[in-house]
Amino acid sequence: MEQEKWGIVGIGTLGGAILKQLSNGKRFIDFYHPNAEKAAGIAQANPGHQSLTVEELDSLDFLILALPADRLVPFVQSLLDSGLSLTTVTLLNLATVVKTAELNRQFPQLRFLGMKFMGHAVDLRERGNGLFITEPNEQFASAQERAIRFFEQIGQVIVDKEDVVEEVNSLATRIAVKAAFELEQAIREGGYRQEYASRALVSVAPEVMRAYASGTMGHFARKIVEQLLQEQQS
Repeated sequence: MEQEKWGIVGIGTLGGAILKQLSNGKRFIDFYHPNAEKAAGIAQANPGHQSLTVEELDSLDFLILALPADRLVPFVQSLLDSGLSLTTVTLLNLATVVKTAELNRQFPQLRFLGMKFMGHAVDLRERGNGLFITEPNEQFASAQERAIRFFEQIGQVIVDKEDVVEEVNSLATRIAVKAAFELEQAIREGGYRQEYASRALVSVAPEVMRAYASGTMGHFARKIVEQLLQEQQS
């Protein structure tokens, strides 16, 4: 069987993290950037991944759209305006707030699938093991199965409604920012130096949360958990 041709456009924080994790597993795909100088820089920073011309996008089986939400539709429209058909390419929508169903309605001649990333791109880049959500799609079931297999190379894929990604990311962000506000205030009211607040925010709190999630907290943190549970029960 002929090997699938994969490409990616949008080598920002998320796109760059995807390339890095693929590289870690000695897997490589092609990428597209309209600026030749920037494309050369991306290739130099990501050895093994090759640059595509815009015309070559039409020959791909899958194109990952790791673009900001406000650039995704204009980019696809620009490709169509340039004469590309894209009718044999499965376009993977990674933009959290862009509804895949709406893309399929807006471009009925094309094939879009959602593959939304839940989490933070920096974490994906540094640690891998990402979590991706794809909404059930009976119309493009075969392409979806192949897309799931591809993304399982860099993490876990769950089939669920794609709205859950925006909902959970928003919830986590809101609670995290609230906790950051409260931590800064507690440090200030305690009369501690500002440097301690910065260290608590960028090092202590994130690592404690990571240890809590993985069940690897040390004795000091476990004692605090016990105290908090007792306070909740009283």
